[in-house]
Amino acid sequence: MEHDEHMAVQALLPWYARGRLDAAQASEVQAHLLNCAACRAELAAEEPMQTLLQVAASPADTGDVEASLARLKPRLRPHPAAPRPARWMPWALGLQGLAVAALLTLWLQARQDGPDYQGLAAAGSAPVVADALVMFKPGTSERQLRELLRAHGAGVVAGPTETGAWLLHVDARGLAALRAAPIVQMAEPLQPGPPR
Repeated sequence: MEHDEHMAVQALLPWYARGRLDAAQASEVQAHLLNCAACRAELAAEEPMQTLLQVAASPADTGDVEASLARLKPRLRPHPAAPRPARWMPWALGLQGLAVAALLTLWLQARQDGPDYQGLAAAGSAPVVADALVMFKPGTSERQLRELLRAHGAGVVAGPTETGAWLLHVDARGLAALRAAPIVQMAEPLQPGPPR
């Protein structure tokens, strides 16, 4: 029975918060609130909701539109007009554009007048005279290459070519030793007859 009483009072709490119960029901709810902390907490949570309901139920201000507009006008601020650019600004931008165009023209002209890339065997230099064409295996270090060439009296004339080959000055014995080296992939003579 006590549980049913608790449920009945809980159902009446919203009306109690709004003051809509008759005296008998209100005194029943008050007596229950003295002994029930859960219902007191629920009533405390109900009060803000009741305040919102009272505000929502209040009649809307159906006043004069002109009066409302008159109250609103002081709060409205006119938008400031966009500042006009200075009279000299278009001229400055035009001169800046001309300066950029002139610099770009000078830069492109300097690139065209400059010398093209020339490798070791440039067209204006003496022809490359080499004794052998040698290709080393991938992964060969510069140190290994240098030590092998020194050991057999070979010297680099040009290279590497587009295919990764080197042009060398080397005698016949040095060329034979290069062919036998484990880091050499290919070693072929370029001169007719025995190499110098």
